[in-house]
Amino acid sequence: MAALWHVGDRIQQRWEVHHVQPGSLGLVYIVYDHETQLPYAAKTLPETLLTSNAVLAERFVQAAQTWINLDAHTNVVQAHFVEMIDGQPLLFLEYVSGGDLRDWIGIPRLTQDLPQVMRFAIQCCDGIMHALTRGVQVHRDIKPSNCLITPDGALKLTDVRVAPVFDGLEAALDGTLALSVQRLQVGPSRLGTVAGTCTHMAPELFDDPRQADVRTDMYAFGVLLFQMATGKLPFTGDTWQELAHLHRTQLPPALSPQSAVLSPLLETCLAKDPAQRCADFRAVREQLGEIYSGLTTTPTPQPVVGAALDVVQWTNIGAGLESLERHQEALVCYDRALAIDSRSEPAWVHRGNVLETLGRTEDALACCDHALQLNPQSEQALVTKAMMLGELGAVVECQGAPEAFGQRLDDLGEEAGGWLGLARVGSDQGDEPGGSLVQDQN
Repeated sequence: MAALWHVGDRIQQRWEVHHVQPGSLGLVYIVYDHETQLPYAAKTLPETLLTSNAVLAERFVQAAQTWINLDAHTNVVQAHFVEMIDGQPLLFLEYVSGGDLRDWIGIPRLTQDLPQVMRFAIQCCDGIMHALTRGVQVHRDIKPSNCLITPDGALKLTDVRVAPVFDGLEAALDGTLALSVQRLQVGPSRLGTVAGTCTHMAPELFDDPRQADVRTDMYAFGVLLFQMATGKLPFTGDTWQELAHLHRTQLPPALSPQSAVLSPLLETCLAKDPAQRCADFRAVREQLGEIYSGLTTTPTPQPVVGAALDVVQWTNIGAGLESLERHQEALVCYDRALAIDSRSEPAWVHRGNVLETLGRTEDALACCDHALQLNPQSEQALVTKAMMLGELGAVVECQGAPEAFGQRLDDLGEEAGGWLGLARVGSDQGDEPGGSLVQDQN
């Protein structure tokens, strides 16, 4: 799929292209807007499809407008505006720089951390509920690649209202589009009836995509939840027909004892008969919350609303600018976040990262210490501080954090290349949060 613009190009002399990456249905250009001084992910469709199907661009713009009209929500990627440029519709989205849920599927940080699975699942429910109460009738394509993860570990649902753009366009769809994850051998004639990605499709959609509703989204969510908990899809096949048969007739594999607490909920979400599934994501969220509270003995995470949402937005915008090496602009975003809520631990840590990059190490360490005063057990602040001091040849003793957290820091140190092992976490609870620094210049 050829790109119209390449790294270094400026689209209409305004949006500078930093990256070009494939999306599930086209291309995504990661751009820096020289007018607003903000990063965006600009999503578009393959030029070949637009050339052969005049109605496709109009449908895409209409779907984009529905997405743009959604109120902002911390668990939904925000759509800002859509532009028609050289006959190509580009939807400019909030840039989320932390990758997507595919990067987490099947690795210990998720499969061996059921509370984290619950947090992601709850956030996904919050995003879906927000869209469904703001004019979106059905998402149609819930799957890991449509769940973006912010640098601070929050899940954001994307591709809202994109899947229905292709309804009925049988001639337009070919093997270059969906289903690439499983490399399924599906002919063009069948792709024209796809109501989503068939690895996550409810049984009834294989017969009639017009049956798509909240219960088919519920089924796709069940597949996603199974994936997060086990690292695998409940059903795998090499052809459309094989997958259709499995989804229609087979029960998913039994969960491990570690994840068995999810079995009743998954049984309901993945029911073959849509009438037996939950028809309300609010009820699913409540069940997830009860499981989470039982696992952690802490209250269920509450949706982020009000001023805190603005803090999250500014922090995420700053993280996007940071990844594009727009450090001064990122610093402004973090300062805006902290002006709204000076107790935002992630904003302090991100601010420290930028200041370190700008050579202001003393100020950067002060930001990390401030974050540790807010939360002495902040893994992100501890690791960031250790990295800064490790580069200086220092040994860190962060007092006030439990020994188990010190082991976690050591584990992360190995992943970072070894030098992070210089960091040690003490367990003297009597010292001030953030602790003292012991310099060892050797």
